[in-house]
Amino acid sequence: MEKKSEKNQAAETNQVVDSRIAAVRDLIFGENIQQYNSEFEDVFNRIKALEDETQKNLGDSVSNLENKLADLESLMDHKFQDLNDDLDKRLADLDDEKADRKKLGKALEKIALMLQE
Repeated sequence: MEKKSEKNQAAETNQVVDSRIAAVRDLIFGENIQQYNSEFEDVFNRIKALEDETQKNLGDSVSNLENKLADLESLMDHKFQDLNDDLDKRLADLDDEKADRKKLGKALEKIALMLQE
């Protein structure tokens, strides 16, 4: 039983010493700790603001890219439609003129080159 009471007494002594050390620490460093806490809070607030701004910018960038891709897709569809219309017109013209195979081949080559660009 004595061992338990000795342990309790040692623990109480450690608590008293710890509370005294904490009081001295607060007296000596209290103002500095408050200043550091304030500075850390400012830094955390800046980081949070930058994170929010980054997320907003990322969202805007994604939206902008999606719009540009949609515009490009529309442009490509329009170009393909124009090429198809041109091909149909040229084929109709060739049929009307009863053109030879060389003219038809050249027209198809020209269209193929346009598609590659």
